[in-house]
Amino acid sequence: MAARRKRSKPKTAQPKHTLEKGLKDFGHEVETLGKRIEKKFDDDGKQMSTWFNTTFGVVGPLISSLIGILILALFLWAMNLINIPLGIGLLQNIHYFLLVHIGWFFLIFLFFSYTSYISSNFPSTYRPISPLVSSAGITIALWIAAGAIRVVNISVQSPALTSFSSFIESSLVLFFYLFALIGYLVLIGDMAIKGSKPHIRPAEVKVSRKPVARTKKLYRSGKDRILGGVCGGIAEYLGVDPVLIRLVWIAGSLAWGFGIILYIIMWIIMPRNPNHKWED
Repeated sequence: MAARRKRSKPKTAQPKHTLEKGLKDFGHEVETLGKRIEKKFDDDGKQMSTWFNTTFGVVGPLISSLIGILILALFLWAMNLINIPLGIGLLQNIHYFLLVHIGWFFLIFLFFSYTSYISSNFPSTYRPISPLVSSAGITIALWIAAGAIRVVNISVQSPALTSFSSFIESSLVLFFYLFALIGYLVLIGDMAIKGSKPHIRPAEVKVSRKPVARTKKLYRSGKDRILGGVCGGIAEYLGVDPVLIRLVWIAGSLAWGFGIILYIIMWIIMPRNPNHKWED
């Protein structure tokens, strides 16, 4: 009797184990498929960008900006056409915000197009201004976020959202200088590390055959990531425990939600670490 009971236990537990494994494999395969599609789009986008810059040269960013603003205008036209019979207040507010600031959006498209062109074709010229470009990009993202909160708050009428959007808009200049200062401190630190290397004569290089140290770059981590790998990447760059970075980020998120916005911005602007595996 005891032997029969022992044999019957694996049979009752097997279906549950099979179901869990099937769900786990299904989730993994769907995620892998999504990342393969994402990689395909990234590769095609890089090839298209290279062809575009080679074909049109310095006029390419202007053409791409005009195409971008044309697409935005068509989107606004379609939004207004769809919303005429619906009469949704939120869509009307979004349409009005985008339409009023369409000139600014054209300048934003122009700014990012030319900075991307300069960084790809003139990296030595771009490096001294890269902190200003990054700071301007973050400031623009904060301005758009504040505008989006204000548009949504027209219907919600939340005093907290009103204060939050007003705080962001009134502090845009401060944010720009703050992120520019951080960027230049990082740039100066990298230059100091590079300049402190001892001068090695060619004969000594051949004898030692030691790899030349490269400039340390900030990447998102593919090894230690929960969501986008931002905190893990910062921890790897600073050489600290990622739990400490996450605690700081949580504290910033609780303080008016600033940490959430900053995380999304860093997720966008920080590249993946090319030495890490991102398929799984």
